[in-house]
Amino acid sequence: MGIQLNHISGLALALLAAAVVAPAAYAQEATPQTVPDAMDDLMTTYSGDFFRNRGITRQAKRLVGIGFPERELEWDANATSAAVRDLLLLQTAADPTLRVPDMASPFNTSLLTMPSSRTPYVGSEFIFESF
Repeated sequence: MGIQLNHISGLALALLAAAVVAPAAYAQEATPQTVPDAMDDLMTTYSGDFFRNRGITRQAKRLVGIGFPERELEWDANATSAAVRDLLLLQTAADPTLRVPDMASPFNTSLLTMPSSRTPYVGSEFIFESF
């Protein structure tokens, strides 16, 4: 009496066929996070917000010496600083520098160099008087 492998091989073939024919899994569409929301999340990554810091487990960790609030705030500040630096680099380096000619300035002349007359212009508040 030998071992019958037809049943086992049939089962293995059925499992292999099911794995090959199975539909592909699709990832859920995630909405991209806005910059202000990302910065808010980044500022409270290590230290947490006010309500998370008031839990009994958080207070117990501080009493024992596991959590160091100053160090966590420093980590948050470093992460936020790096993110702001990267955002500013993206903002300034994304486009080429645009060079435009200067606009004509109305401050190239002064009232003292303008020709004076005895009769002021209508509606003008500048009256030139000779000394």
